[in-house]
Amino acid sequence: MEFQAIILCGPGKGLEPLVSPLLPKALLPIANKPMLYYALEWCQRAGLSSVVVVCSSGAEQPISKYITLGYNSMQTSKSMKVEVVAHDGETGSIVKALKDKIKLDFILLPCDFITDLPPQTVVDIHRNQPLKTIGTGIWYKNSLDTMDKQTLKPDLTIHTPISNPHPQLLDIYPRPKANNQLHVRMSMLWEYPQATISTSLLESFIYVFSRKALDHDFGDADTASSIAVTSEKGGGGEFLKWKKPWTSVVRDFARDSWRHAKSADRDTVGMYVVPKEHSFIRCKSVSAYLEANRLILKQSSYTMPPTTATANGAAIGRDSLVGIGTVMEEKTSVKRSIVGADCIFGRECRLSGCVVMDGVVLGDGVHLDNCIIGNGVIIEDKARLVGCTVEGRYVVRKATQSKNEILRGYSAEGLLDTSDEYEDEANEETDEDEEEDDDDEVDENDLVESEGEGIDVDDDDLFDRS
Repeated sequence: MEFQAIILCGPGKGLEPLVSPLLPKALLPIANKPMLYYALEWCQRAGLSSVVVVCSSGAEQPISKYITLGYNSMQTSKSMKVEVVAHDGETGSIVKALKDKIKLDFILLPCDFITDLPPQTVVDIHRNQPLKTIGTGIWYKNSLDTMDKQTLKPDLTIHTPISNPHPQLLDIYPRPKANNQLHVRMSMLWEYPQATISTSLLESFIYVFSRKALDHDFGDADTASSIAVTSEKGGGGEFLKWKKPWTSVVRDFARDSWRHAKSADRDTVGMYVVPKEHSFIRCKSVSAYLEANRLILKQSSYTMPPTTATANGAAIGRDSLVGIGTVMEEKTSVKRSIVGADCIFGRECRLSGCVVMDGVVLGDGVHLDNCIIGNGVIIEDKARLVGCTVEGRYVVRKATQSKNEILRGYSAEGLLDTSDEYEDEANEETDEDEEEDDDDEVDENDLVESEGEGIDVDDDDLFDRS
């Protein structure tokens, strides 16, 4: 069984002010390599022969340039073909529009994940699923205490017990908002009396799906109408467009497996939760981005580039990474940090736990602690920054003292088109989904509240009305 891969590169609103029209999210450096590099390497290790990288129209040129002049030039083996496609729309419409390019079963990936989970494990999990499994999704739990947990808002995932040989996804809901109550279909409970509600599972947005999923009609008038299938002509011909986030499409597949009388014959969606012994991070926020850099630093062996110049007394720890062409003056110290290429550090600078991108200039006596510094930033003498994020090309004035601040020269609002942000950035359903959920809840004879018998909830605070 062979696979193709689709890598989705969203605009990265959660990573502002680090992203810009000239530096899209997919090209943000992690340990001095573009974020997209790690997703492509994952596909390479999986033995895939074809990868389609999908990005917004504004990011197509820089990403295509990186693929041609950067990634492809570094590969000794040319066995994996990489194609860049621009598409502005919901994730469901993107996948449907690529139908003519998808000849095999496919793996859907975000560009922003860092993991030590072998790709072959994901492929084998899907291969070993029952025949009626049309797709398999990967979920994970946050294992890093240092990450900003306020930004992690997992949906409510309803599934068969994870301890089962083949756990099955049954439904996905956004977290309750108004009265903290969740209504569950009685027809689902009759079919799966041991259904479990998980409140801590995070969507990896890695899905392995059969190609036949692209021809699925969902067999239900209400569901089919909510998919909003339309015809669109242009480019390579006629495409069918699903105006729906991919998570909602997956949810409809999951619901289709139990909401009809002949559910035993319906396709199902399998689940796999990343084991505790493996790390998994998605760079959807600045704090997650910093942790991803630290994770790569821990996992990598590193040798100082021969072009790095250090004066007498400059100290670079073994737990740090420094890019080519960087110059450091005497008595400068770098610990647990990643420094990009062509930087210039003055005398007596101190860096600890930082990510410094290319072309940064530090004056004498600059101290940085747990900071992210964008490309081309200039920080003048004796500045002290703690826990700060500095936008590219920004100038930090002499003796500035800042803590836990975002330093930027202008608002990036309006420069990035986030109106069609891909599903890997979205945590809420579309208005169409909400209307469908409202319709589902009208029939009280077919509904039970989630406190009812037969539902296992793994979070005691789920229904806390405070």
